[in-house]
Amino acid sequence: MAHQPIRVLYVVPDLRVGGAERHVTTLLPNLDRTRFEPSVICIGEEGELFAHLTAAGVPARALRRTKRQAGPALRDLVRAMREQRPDVVITRGYNAEALGRIAAWWAGVPNSVVWVHNYGDIEPRGRFRTAVDRILDRRTSAYFGVARAQIRYLADDLGYPESKVKVIYNGVDPSAFEIADDRGAVTELGIGADDLVVGIIAALRPEKDHATFLAAARIVAEKLPAAKFLIVGDGPMRGAIEDRAADLGGRVVLAGNRPDIATLLRAMDVFVLSSYSVECFPMALLEAMAAARPAVCTAVGGVPEMIADGETGYLVPPRDPEELARRLIEVLSDTPARRRMGLAARDRVEMFFTLKSSIAAAEQALEEVVNR
Repeated sequence: MAHQPIRVLYVVPDLRVGGAERHVTTLLPNLDRTRFEPSVICIGEEGELFAHLTAAGVPARALRRTKRQAGPALRDLVRAMREQRPDVVITRGYNAEALGRIAAWWAGVPNSVVWVHNYGDIEPRGRFRTAVDRILDRRTSAYFGVARAQIRYLADDLGYPESKVKVIYNGVDPSAFEIADDRGAVTELGIGADDLVVGIIAALRPEKDHATFLAAARIVAEKLPAAKFLIVGDGPMRGAIEDRAADLGGRVVLAGNRPDIATLLRAMDVFVLSSYSVECFPMALLEAMAAARPAVCTAVGGVPEMIADGETGYLVPPRDPEELARRLIEVLSDTPARRRMGLAARDRVEMFFTLKSSIAAAEQALEEVVNR
């Protein structure tokens, strides 16, 4: 007799533009539909990436509840779970982790998983959240992480049982990224064929530390007059970043959120992430590597597991614009080394970080949770 597919319900705050959100919209559509039946509930609004799920045939709905509507949101979740009868509920994001697990408990869902995408917390967790986590741990089947660096954070800082932690690397489809250079996507932004383009793709939030990126840009610009700095993304820090960028006399271009990331990557000579905290296993870095771009990134979270230092790019300390600038100048000044590093980055993705291998690992982990 054929086995019924495992019903997987993923509960998230919303599906705005972000790496953790993009993980949901790449994972669920690619699960083997003979083995899994995925669906999604957003507690808040839909978000820009929501349509990716529905276009891929993944049932999804948004409750449109605010943070102050925790009670109604919990009621909605319990009702939905009793109707859908999932075999496992996955949660990501604090309000989803709390409300989703409580709802799963009350609705009698047999398995609950928290999928953690951060490394550390911007603000310390209060006593209430810690107490809630400890109570809900008894009803939590597993904690999935995306980098081995998270294990100590999850076990030591958050107190989760290490025996429940499973690391599943994020992955990308290399065939979706061309390795050829092409400035076409940035010509309208004032970037020319002879410019040296340093690109960063990250939400404009404090922990991404664009201030360090721009401080390094000033140093690089003094040494390399052809350097231009492309900032892709949007967020609450946009005004402050624009003010800082103005001092660089048109060398910095803010492109906002863009859907054509694969095309923009082909216009970059080197990729940067300058985060000082929280960053774990960034999808943007994986995509840059798949596009054969060398990367200079801060050594935070799982980034050292992604970059082979000195082979596919360089790791630098956080909040050190001088060292970031030194490595950028080194990469930008050596075209053969830049190309060699880029191709090595592509090879590394194909060897360790493909979407296919990530999906297979997720499927195995979910089956282990449900069938244990």
